[in-house]
Amino acid sequence: MWALKDKQKEVLNLLQIDLKTINKDEIFNHTYYQGLLVEIGNLRKDIETYVPSQDKNKLYLNKPLSSYTKLIKVPLFSYTEFVQRAQTADVIWFNERKMPEYFFEVEYTTNFNEALLKFLDLRDFHSKFFIVSDKKRRGEYEKKLKSSAFKELSERIKFLDYESISKLYMYEHKLLKIRRLVNI
Repeated sequence: MWALKDKQKEVLNLLQIDLKTINKDEIFNHTYYQGLLVEIGNLRKDIETYVPSQDKNKLYLNKPLSSYTKLIKVPLFSYTEFVQRAQTADVIWFNERKMPEYFFEVEYTTNFNEALLKFLDLRDFHSKFFIVSDKKRRGEYEKKLKSSAFKELSERIKFLDYESISKLYMYEHKLLKIRRLVNI
């Protein structure tokens, strides 16, 4: 679960989580990783974050996910059918032009097929696609990508495990502190 065992306390302090008072299975779930991705996006300059309407009221660190996102609705960046398909992604980061730059699908317990089909539908956009899951599921992910149905996307979709997301969160916080220190 943890990117670096020796950094576990630091991450928990950043997120204001007390391990003594929580049920780990309730906290470290699909919504938790959506929240981390939203927070990472929010730490980046010129990124606006979005989660789908069905997830907006799910709790991340005792607050609804919607209280962390910068966007309530997906910007109308294309034709209606593409916008509708995009708005079901678990997390989207939009650039300053309101175009989807990063799509994330968190596959906590579900099959990878739906996420891969969604990315296939959105392949004509200059976006980056990420499947986020447990590193134990990487083999399952790679097997799915080898299917001829997803061959076209095999170079565009990246797998991120939970540990990488935790590390990225820590590094983004450190980078923010450095930016503040040097005023950039």
